[in-house]
Amino acid sequence: MPRARDRLLRRLHLRLTAVWTGAWLLCVAALCAVAIFTHARLTQLDLASNLRLRATAVYGLAWFDAEGRLHDEVLRKEPGLLDGDADIWVIGNGAPARVLLAPARPRFDLADPFALADAAMSDGPEGLREGRDRNGRAYLLQGKETYDDRDRPVATILVLADPAARDAAQAAFVRNTLLLAAAFAALGIVLGNVLSRRSLRPAIASFEQQERFLAAAAHELRTPVARLQALCESAHDGREPAERVLGKVERVAGQTAGLVDKLLLLARLDAAAAPVSKEPVRLDLLVEAVIPEDRAVEFEAVESVIEADVRLLQTAVRNLIENALVHAAKSGSAEPVVVTVEAGKVIVEDRGPGFPAESLARLREPFVSGPGSPGSGLGLSIVQHIAELHGGELRLLNRAGGGARVELILKARI
Repeated sequence: MPRARDRLLRRLHLRLTAVWTGAWLLCVAALCAVAIFTHARLTQLDLASNLRLRATAVYGLAWFDAEGRLHDEVLRKEPGLLDGDADIWVIGNGAPARVLLAPARPRFDLADPFALADAAMSDGPEGLREGRDRNGRAYLLQGKETYDDRDRPVATILVLADPAARDAAQAAFVRNTLLLAAAFAALGIVLGNVLSRRSLRPAIASFEQQERFLAAAAHELRTPVARLQALCESAHDGREPAERVLGKVERVAGQTAGLVDKLLLLARLDAAAAPVSKEPVRLDLLVEAVIPEDRAVEFEAVESVIEADVRLLQTAVRNLIENALVHAAKSGSAEPVVVTVEAGKVIVEDRGPGFPAESLARLREPFVSGPGSPGSGLGLSIVQHIAELHGGELRLLNRAGGGARVELILKARI
């Protein structure tokens, strides 16, 4: 691979990998941010819901009589409510304010429960806030007002819980999410590198195919150009009459023109640039029109209709018949070339030397021909491409008793 093209493909590979990596990392980061935010929100809501449930339980199980006394007998019988993982206070609203219910072993050292009750109610009837006690320990506070039998607010319920468990769960979730994101990011980078390499394969194959075509075309054209130069030199030196040299030049120019036409057609077919305009075609009539009248060709056909590009199919059939005639004449066989049309199939048989077994598998490739073949090795390659454009195939076989059998298989119209 040339250095300039190698550098170009390397830069393209790096760019594709960088674009993929950037897009992948952006998606992973966005998903991580959404997951972390959602988990934090759900964890906060879960803790707040637990505190509200406790405050509501105190509100429902404790009551005030007509004289304003708190009755918490039922409340104290509820297992795990007052001695759970939260501090529960009930602060009376009288003047002066007084503590009606306090935890037996408080977890938080509150400087002023009365001010805390006022602050909680300033956030709303069910205010939720975070703070720290006198020892610097963080807490989450849920406040709720409670009423006497005449629906007058008489006290404030305070429920304080430690948010450490929430924070620990969030930290663990963030840590695990980031580790998973890092793994996905690494996987995405590797995957992007592999995909970018695979996406470049058609370009690399196209470059290599172009190189092979140019090298083979230059090799094939070198011979007729050298012959033309030699003929011109012989004409200048007077070694041959000008008329004879001109005749040879004309023949070589005609052969070269035919070779160039085949090269151009092969290039268009190979690049899938040849327009394929399919239409219903009588295959038997198309083949019959291509057969040369002045050559020994035996034709057998049944009616067959296919969808095909008439121009390309004529080229394919003509190449097969011309190849068969050339090789049959080369072997000196008196048997005619046999052309048979069946349903969606054209068969061309001759009694020439047949296909060499060692190169039979490669004869469909451009510029590959058998030993001693006068052709350029393009005919079968062109037919192969035309068959593929029509969804068919080209089969090469050797006949029993000598000779070649070529089958151009197309799809018959039902």
